[in-house]
Amino acid sequence: MIKRQLSISEFKAHCTEQIRTVENEGGIIELTRHGKPVAVVCKPGDVIVPRPDAKTLRDWMGSLAGSIGFATDYDPEEPAFAPEDWEDHPANRAKL
Repeated sequence: MIKRQLSISEFKAHCTEQIRTVENEGGIIELTRHGKPVAVVCKPGDVIVPRPDAKTLRDWMGSLAGSIGFATDYDPEEPAFAPEDWEDHPANRAKL
């Protein structure tokens, strides 16, 4: 994927051309202010990896595999709270 860096002022001067290039040819334009990246222009749906050392979304976000456990009596079909504890329950409306 083609990646280019442009200053915001340069992008502003040629905005239509740059957007048309991204639309037709793809790629990513990284906009900079004083040499520091501040925004990215790309086609919708293109994957942008925010860190240079991250090669996949999993690398970027981290993996929670194996870090979540469930209680032995956990039932995903049961509500987390009893209906009497809900704000919208008729018994609780009178209290509000």
